[in-house]
Amino acid sequence: MENKDKPKNYILYARKSTESEDRQVASIESQVDEMKKVAESFGLKISHIMTEASSGFKIGRVVFNQMLSMIENGEADGIICWKISRLSRNPDDAGRIMGMLQRGEIKHIRTHSRDWFPDDNVLMMYVEFGLTNQFSKDLQDDTARGLRQKAQRGWKPTAQLSLGYLHNMGNKKVHMPEDEIVVDPDRFEILKKGLEVVASRRMTPKQSVAYVNELGLRTKKGKRLGYSAYYRMLGDTFYYGAFEFPRGSGNWITGKHPKMITKDTFDSIQEVLGRKNAPRPQKHYFSYTGLMICGECGCSISAGEKYKTQKNGNKHHYTYYQCTHKRGNCKQPTIEVKELERQFIEEINAIYIPPEFAEWAINELKKDFEKEKIGRNESLEINEKNHKSCLARIDKLVESWLDGDVPKDIYKKKMAELEKEKGILLKILNDTDQSVDNWLQKAEKFFDFAVHAKERFENGDLSDKKEIIAFLGLNLSIKDRIATIDIPKPIEKIKERALQARELKERFEPIDLPVNKGKFEETLANDSSWGGRRDSNPRQPAPQAGALPAELRPPFRSSLYIHHLSFFQYNLFV
Repeated sequence: MENKDKPKNYILYARKSTESEDRQVASIESQVDEMKKVAESFGLKISHIMTEASSGFKIGRVVFNQMLSMIENGEADGIICWKISRLSRNPDDAGRIMGMLQRGEIKHIRTHSRDWFPDDNVLMMYVEFGLTNQFSKDLQDDTARGLRQKAQRGWKPTAQLSLGYLHNMGNKKVHMPEDEIVVDPDRFEILKKGLEVVASRRMTPKQSVAYVNELGLRTKKGKRLGYSAYYRMLGDTFYYGAFEFPRGSGNWITGKHPKMITKDTFDSIQEVLGRKNAPRPQKHYFSYTGLMICGECGCSISAGEKYKTQKNGNKHHYTYYQCTHKRGNCKQPTIEVKELERQFIEEINAIYIPPEFAEWAINELKKDFEKEKIGRNESLEINEKNHKSCLARIDKLVESWLDGDVPKDIYKKKMAELEKEKGILLKILNDTDQSVDNWLQKAEKFFDFAVHAKERFENGDLSDKKEIIAFLGLNLSIKDRIATIDIPKPIEKIKERALQARELKERFEPIDLPVNKGKFEETLANDSSWGGRRDSNPRQPAPQAGALPAELRPPFRSSLYIHHLSFFQYNLFV
């Protein structure tokens, strides 16, 4: 330690978030054990060990604030933590740390990989805190979007389900649609009997809870069910198939999970309880509410119904969508659901591919997947070296700028380039194993969607249609009765080849004959527009003009390939 004003007492701070951002981070116990070793190896005295389970993105962490107060009161003057991100993932707390470090109130911060002193270049700490803050913000946005999409598909987006239900954790490779919520075989039928005897008035709620406990119903912690918890469950709309998302929004969704009771049974239970103001989902279910915005003013789109009776007695029913006009005057006209669905069907038909083409494409991708697995370790080692080299170049650039050897404009340009390279390399290193393992399943899901979306949309119910449109793309807007949707890049690439794939299949009908199917696949393999003939070289060949695009291939990690890989392509299936 080169700093002359050597700290006397250190606080060892360990934080574990309860949110998904930290699933890969060492546990609190592991952090404490590892940093004790670091302290011992550098001769640092630990006066306090402080731990908490709270997101670093949240302002107002109790233990974190106590730690800074202790430092301000002179009880400690140094911090030991696993990574700088353990201290903060938000700009407010990061600013407090940097301010106290610059003023010398914090004399030293030691992580497992480096030191931070008051006279160090504060720009590097700004960069580190900025990256962790942006990571958490992006994660928060992605999580919120994922929850909305899950609710739109008909599955309640919550970690804690109502008693009697479980998350389906054992069938990750099932394509759309998959049962994301299933019945709990140990509790579903028992609880169903309890609810039904209350609805039929054969038992009071108190008698019913004793009844289900005698039948063997237990909470997920193995305890007998209490009356207060049971009383709340009697008003749970999830049991007859409806849930509100977001909570308190008034947006009621018909779930796709198995229903424990009917709506009539639920209403009977509410009458028994004397609940006149029980939650009542909307009477009519409209497929596309919550998915669209107005293309003129940006307001959400609502739905309604009209009934018209002609002079001859014929009755007509119309469902229409229109702007909510919450931001003032908007001149956009209404659009009838038949016209809206006509446009949807046109888009869905354009992406349809024959199942034989999807099967061939997936087999080709599996070959790429196997090749990637062979070179994974080698690529990881190369990228670790590249990342360290990038960090060294950043440090050297900062030192040169501080010494006055580099003009400010050149410094900014070079620093921006290095930070971009560092961010890409860091994401590759963090996601290597998970992204490669998950990639093929996601690619299969896109091809499966292109094969079955048309049939499911034409023959499915209202919730099926909503799920398909939600999967088809994002940012769906309506303007001048024309629907516009941002289709994901993989589906867009499939769409570009869909017509040619359908025409090629027609050339070899009947395709179910082995000889015709063999010629069909051979034609695809020999056509450079589909990827070209493969050789025996296990490394990724140079992309051919018009070949099966990178968006439909795995995210290769070889050092040569990374330089030609756009950030969007890398993240496509990750």
